[in-house]
Amino acid sequence: MTIGIVTCSEVSGLTASEQVLIPLFQCEGVVAKAVVWNDDTVDWKAYDYLIIRSVWDYHLHHDAFTDWITTLENKGIKTLNPVQVIRSNQHKFYLRRLQEKGIAIVPTQFVDRTMNLDLSFIRESGWEQMVIKPAISASSFLTENFSIAQLEDIENTYAPIAQKRDLLVQQFMPEVRHFGELSIIFFNRTYSHTVLKTATSGEFRVQSEYGGSTTVYRPSRAIMETAKEILSQFDGTLLYARIDGLIRNGRFVLMEIELIEPDLFLEYDGEAARRFVKATLAIARP
Repeated sequence: MTIGIVTCSEVSGLTASEQVLIPLFQCEGVVAKAVVWNDDTVDWKAYDYLIIRSVWDYHLHHDAFTDWITTLENKGIKTLNPVQVIRSNQHKFYLRRLQEKGIAIVPTQFVDRTMNLDLSFIRESGWEQMVIKPAISASSFLTENFSIAQLEDIENTYAPIAQKRDLLVQQFMPEVRHFGELSIIFFNRTYSHTVLKTATSGEFRVQSEYGGSTTVYRPSRAIMETAKEILSQFDGTLLYARIDGLIRNGRFVLMEIELIEPDLFLEYDGEAARRFVKATLAIARP
C-alpha cells in the first residue's frame, strides 16, 4: 500500500511532528510519502490513499483547492478525511447547523457576502468585544478583535473583504485570555488526546506564531461527553477530528471542529503518532 500525506509547499517535507509518521507506516509495510496538493507533477493515481494534512494555504487558493478535491473525487481517489467531509468543513457556516441541533457554540452572527457591509445590527446584541473573520479561513487569517466603539472602523476595513467572502462575527469570550482554548483530538472517532492553548499577554490568538503556548490537558467526563456529541453530528469516515472550544460557566462551548488540516499536536502525547497510523490502517485495511 502506498499513502500520500498531503501538505503544502511551505512544509513540503511535513511538519516536524508528522515526519515520524513515515517510518511508522513503513514498520507496518506501508510506503508513505509527503506530497504537495498543488504540485502539478504528482500522479495522484499512484496512491492507494491520500491523507489530507497540512494544506495550510488552502484558504488562500480556495477555488484551486476545491477544483483539486473535486478532481480527486471524480477520479475515484480515496482520501482521508473524505472529499465530502473536507468540502463541507471548509465553510464555517456549518456552525449554524450545529447550533440549530442544540450544540452550544460561541455566540455568532453569520454575515453573507455583500456589496454593502452593514454591521450595525451588532449594537442590538449587547456585545462589547467581538471577533470578526472570514467563513473560509485558517490560522487566524484576516481575524481581528474589536470593541463596539470600533464598529465603524471595522466595517470600513472589512467592506471590501465582504464583497468576496462570507464573514463570522462572534462575541469575544474572555475565557480565551483567562483560561485558553481546548483542542480535543480523535482518530477514527476514538479519543486520542487533548491540549490547552493559551495566548500570550495582550493577545487573543493562541497560535504559536502569535506567541501562544500549548500544554497537555486532561478533560473531564462532561467535556468528553460534549465533544463526542459534537462529533456524532458528522457522518462518514473521519480519520481525524479536532474539536476546539472553551469552558464557560463549567460548560464546553464549541469554537470550531477542524476536519481538513488541523495541527494534531502529536508531539504532546508519546503514543499519538502510533494511534494515528493504527487508525489509518483500520480504515484502509478493514
